[in-house]
Amino acid sequence: MAESVASDAATQQRPIRPGLFVEAGETRERPRLLGSRCRKSGQLFWPAERMNPVTHESGTMEPAEIEGGGHIVSYTVVQRGLPGYPSPYAIAAIQLDAGPSLIAQLEDWQGAALRTGMAVRLVIGTIKTERDGTRVTGPKFQPVVDA
Repeated sequence: MAESVASDAATQQRPIRPGLFVEAGETRERPRLLGSRCRKSGQLFWPAERMNPVTHESGTMEPAEIEGGGHIVSYTVVQRGLPGYPSPYAIAAIQLDAGPSLIAQLEDWQGAALRTGMAVRLVIGTIKTERDGTRVTGPKFQPVVDA
């Protein structure tokens, strides 16, 4: 019985925070970040904002799905992560083609020659694993290696 409980926990997953992303599926080919767009300026923000953080106007924001293509602005490789995080892992400042920037882990980066300016695409992956085996998932970025 104990094996069954451990096995069930190992297959559990939860988002790092609800409302940050939607996964690929029947209605979308690629995952998207869930952000907001200002109806006046068209500027996109991630995560979603209730008030425009630039103009401080309220009532101008609407939900928006943001495509995940972008490029690496800066990165580092963490050789020894905190408990639950894979070691080593890479983390990068990402500038999205759509406008917003963010910091996120990289996925499938070990075989790539990481560099600033390198193209990346959004994937949803495991950020960390909790003590009970639950995988905490969220936005990560995969280097786009030139063919």
